[in-house]
Amino acid sequence: MKKQVTQFKNLPKADVHSHLHLAGSQHRFAHRYPDAQLNFPISYNGLSGMIDFIYGHLNTIMLTDKDVINFMEIAIESAIDDNITLLEASIDLGLARFFNNNIEKVIEVVQTLKEDYKSQINFKPDLGINKDLLLGKLYSDGIVCLESGVFNGIDLYGQEKKKDLKPFVRFYEMAKTMGHKTKVHIGEFSDPQSINETINLLQPQELQHGIRAVESNRTMDLILENNIRLNICPTSNILLGAVDNIKNHPIRKLFDYGIKVTINTDDLILFDTTVSEEFLKLFKENIFSFEELDVIRQNAFN
Repeated sequence: MKKQVTQFKNLPKADVHSHLHLAGSQHRFAHRYPDAQLNFPISYNGLSGMIDFIYGHLNTIMLTDKDVINFMEIAIESAIDDNITLLEASIDLGLARFFNNNIEKVIEVVQTLKEDYKSQINFKPDLGINKDLLLGKLYSDGIVCLESGVFNGIDLYGQEKKKDLKPFVRFYEMAKTMGHKTKVHIGEFSDPQSINETINLLQPQELQHGIRAVESNRTMDLILENNIRLNICPTSNILLGAVDNIKNHPIRKLFDYGIKVTINTDDLILFDTTVSEEFLKLFKENIFSFEELDVIRQNAFN
């Protein structure tokens, strides 16, 4: 087994489902913030429980623009530690509040990060959009970000159920016209119908999670017909209660159906599992062979 640990760690990997200010390892966080008294839960009470922990605990540490930059640097360095050579991580548009709501400053910070680490990692930031973001902010600051040339794609996230996505259609159309990759969080807690509606409305290239598609052949067919990739985070799904254990994770069924899947961390600081460790768990539980995991690894680069 030690041989497999080394093999997975040494392979170049991609993490294409990650939220940058939450993507640092707990080890690097403790080194940068040695006086922080944070006890990370072993699981969370759904998405709302995770959000409560972020606001009630992590956000007592991330207080200034310098802290935001620290969290982002920790994340990139943690990815490099795991031999991640491609990092597609979202920069939440709402983080502008730490920079006096100056979106140009946020863009400058992201560009500096890309330059500072370009010899070590291919960092392709996505513009992160919370579904609860004020639309005026989206269509002002968001457009500035799209036009900056700094961002690689867009990623819409937040509560999945009972959210009207129609206000985001024009923004997705604009992003595609400018050549940006389009991602949407859906189908971790919501049903297949919500996935169908999201695909038909926003026509994303990739779904973040999308695991509930396994409950409907029609939905899986729709994903295949539109050549949509699912960027899956197994440990995140388990610790948030969307899946009860790794043995019952639907990733194997999705893979067998012919859907292109990838394996990612989501929020490394919260779920404490690297991409290499995710691969190893799936291998140890005989869910995938090493050769199949290598196909999934390569999916993230294509």
